[in-house]
Amino acid sequence: MNRRSLLKSLGIGTLSSLVLGKSVFAETPSTHLSNGKIAKRSLRFAHLTDVHMQPELDAPKGLASCLHHVQSQADKPTLIVNTGDCIMDALKQPKDRVVTQWNLWHQIMKDENSLPIAYCIGNHDCWGAAEKNDPLYGKNYALEMMHLERPYRSFDQAGWHFVVLDSIQVRATDGQWYACQLDDEQFEWLGRDLEANKDKHTVILSHAPILSAAPLVVGHLGKVDTGYQLGGGAILNDAERVVTLFTKHPQVKLALSGHIHLNDEVKYQGVTYISNGAVSGNWWKGDRYATKNGYAIVDLYEDGTFDNVYVPYGWKV
Repeated sequence: MNRRSLLKSLGIGTLSSLVLGKSVFAETPSTHLSNGKIAKRSLRFAHLTDVHMQPELDAPKGLASCLHHVQSQADKPTLIVNTGDCIMDALKQPKDRVVTQWNLWHQIMKDENSLPIAYCIGNHDCWGAAEKNDPLYGKNYALEMMHLERPYRSFDQAGWHFVVLDSIQVRATDGQWYACQLDDEQFEWLGRDLEANKDKHTVILSHAPILSAAPLVVGHLGKVDTGYQLGGGAILNDAERVVTLFTKHPQVKLALSGHIHLNDEVKYQGVTYISNGAVSGNWWKGDRYATKNGYAIVDLYEDGTFDNVYVPYGWKV
């Protein structure tokens, strides 16, 4: 298997400018104190999500600014993890608009980025305006643009196991184009994958949060008569079965997501669920409530601990 095929099998985008001849996932010799002991860092990566690339609102300049900020870190990450919504919207857009957005995305990545990217599909990456018999309908075009063979997968890196979930399920029968949940086939696969990798510290990646507190305190969702009512697009509708599965697999340490454009952290039954804020902030119109345009720097350590630091990159409307 050649280098390009290997990266593709891992779900790592090959459109970025890779430095050939060097390890793509080089370990970084750093440590931190964990439970009274020194733990060596295995991997540092940047988590970027919800870029919503479009020609308008200086989005191309915004993404370029973010990428420059990531790569100018004194202790630079060796990988970008992208948890979806790369483009502004393909849900209801004609083909020329969708193509324009993806072309902008790839051009910026070619010109402004030197790091490999691990992709995860978001709801706005799915093409809903195409005819259902069109081979690019739904997730197919996004998979092609991200150089992925399937929307969910797993790979190992630096002693950690990464599980990339497809949290967006297409449905057009009830007026809602998508729902945030895992299909049954994927859920069964997840159980088998976790069972086969019990000895590896594990990170879960998804576009939609599995668990999140932020949707409860924004959007005026609390009602005196009915209590809180979350829509089907806020967090996983089947979070209960996913979380229950994780309790059987204590190697799962961290779950990262985007989608809500808000930065929050929930720790439940040994797993830390973090939604990092959006590169686009409030869709390139300023801050999203108290969360500024940004990305996260994530450090994974050999003992299964981690650090997640949210980094605003200084974008101003």
